Amino acid sequence: MPESIPRKVFRGTRAILKYRKERGILVNNIRSYITTLRSMPEGNYLIEIALNVQSLKIQCDKVKWASEALAVDAADMTYVASKGIAYFTRTIPQICDEVGRDTRQLADILHDHIHQTIVNAEIHVALRLEHALANLGDI
Repeated sequence: MPESIPRKVFRGTRAILKYRKERGILVNNIRSYITTLRSMPEGNYLIEIALNVQSLKIQCDKVKWASEALAVDAADMTYVASKGIAYFTRTIPQICDEVGRDTRQLADILHDHIHQTIVNAEIHVALRLEHALANLGDI
């Protein structure tokens, strides 16, 4: 039995809201970490930031999964159709995978910096996070 139109609209709307929520969390976290890194944290706070940066991988995965679900549940809705299904099934997952991979390297840089001073490490990581934010664009 085919799915009813109201049920499809409900599922699609729910998928859009989930995607926008997960994306918002990721973008807000990245912005917060950039701000903190620009203030050059020290000691234990730097360790916390390194762990937070590393945790961005999990949030990137959540955005990726929400994007893929969006392409299925809201494929006929304007939100998805305007960018195309491939955008949500390939482009966004690729960007999220790239950002997720980078976060491990950035966290390693910060961990190394804790034990041995690396000149401008915080600024370097903040710039890389800004690049990741730019790659996420208006998704």
